[in-house]
Amino acid sequence: MIHVEIIQPTKKGLKPFIQLPFDIYKHDKNWAPPNRKDLIRTLTGKDNEFFSRGIQRYFLAHDDEMPVARVLAGIDLRMSTRVGETVGYICLFESFENFEYAQAVLDAAMRFLREHGVKKVYGPVAPRYDLLNRGVLVDGFDGPPVLQNAYNTPALPQILEKYGFEKWRDYLAYDIPVDTIPIDRILSMANRIRNRFGFRVEHVNFNRSNLIRVAQDIAAVIGEATPDEPGSYMPTPEDLLQLFKRIKPWLRNQSAVMAYAGNKPIGVVIGFLDSSPSVIGTDGRNTPWNWLRRVIKTPQTKTARCPAQYVIPEYQNKAVNTVLLAEAVRGAKSLGITRIEGSLVDETHIQSVNNTQSAGGKLYRRYRVYQLSI
Repeated sequence: MIHVEIIQPTKKGLKPFIQLPFDIYKHDKNWAPPNRKDLIRTLTGKDNEFFSRGIQRYFLAHDDEMPVARVLAGIDLRMSTRVGETVGYICLFESFENFEYAQAVLDAAMRFLREHGVKKVYGPVAPRYDLLNRGVLVDGFDGPPVLQNAYNTPALPQILEKYGFEKWRDYLAYDIPVDTIPIDRILSMANRIRNRFGFRVEHVNFNRSNLIRVAQDIAAVIGEATPDEPGSYMPTPEDLLQLFKRIKPWLRNQSAVMAYAGNKPIGVVIGFLDSSPSVIGTDGRNTPWNWLRRVIKTPQTKTARCPAQYVIPEYQNKAVNTVLLAEAVRGAKSLGITRIEGSLVDETHIQSVNNTQSAGGKLYRRYRVYQLSI
């Protein structure tokens, strides 16, 4: 018999909620498990502004005693205040391939959201403000995700659509072979471009003493370059500090650059090393064996992910992005990187799409955020 329980956001209470995808994907060689400790900290609200400024409920469906589907449903008070309507969301949706399991847990989540005045729901979104995860994979199931991107089977979006969710927006992932980017030609013109438009380029310094300034500058650029709208989330400096903390093993100064006009940050391009090779096949725990695997695998990775490529409107169409990208790629090559995934590129941001394609990017994956009127 299928029944749904509300999970308490404690370390003990969340254990079966977190374990479920480990059971669903235990035979899937492409699944890259999350770090359990980091996820517990996120879901218990530690260092997570997304939760501290919202209301959440955790729902877990059982078939008799066996957990079979889960979802987190919530209200984003920060976004609701900005857009003037109560915005609901779902995240961490997982289910075995049985529509009745998914329907049970989604029905419970929608009842909760309706009771709190929500009329439209977006998702799946990440359970925190970050740059790495949005939507569910709907195209490109032939390999593992790159640096904490979403991963799921084709059944998951099919279940959401059968339930009544409709496409809101797609976020695109591009495969960019490093050798296709004409770095030398761009950099030969870089000084002339910088002098003409009055900006300079600096590599990001991820040293601990400099992180607050880095987070403030990147948040300022993203906030100015991206419009506010339901379903989109602008990271604060604190959000970015927590992101850098979570992915510290894959941060490299060489592949992250910012542009400044005087003291004003005007653009950013960041590349992080891919974490998937070091976590696939692990149990998501902080054991000595998993630590050793990460130490060995991380320097061997040939893939980086570029999740942040922003220029403020005043400096768009002035080759700022081109110079930033060339500098970041030159740094990535020095680390042995041969391939970059550019993601997540909002399909409605035509300039970002064009910039990525002009850099040699080939669309190879698509992630979808859905919407549902309730």
